[in-house]
Amino acid sequence: MTDEARVNRCECVGKTFEQLKAYGSLEAAQQATDCGCECEGCLPYLELMFACGETEFDLEDPRLKAYE
Repeated sequence: MTDEARVNRCECVGKTFEQLKAYGSLEAAQQATDCGCECEGCLPYLELMFACGETEFDLEDPRLKAYE
């Protein structure tokens, strides 16, 4: 990981990806918190998080292309 901007939370619902990961799936996290539903900016990061298990990402993580 580099020193560039890091993404580790859904700002709209005020929850870290670590907190949201505890729900076990994107669908469960969205039902419980509405994460990724307001501005949708974190949605690709949430999808990547549930796919790979990491909870912090570079702003321009190349793996995000798979979720755009």
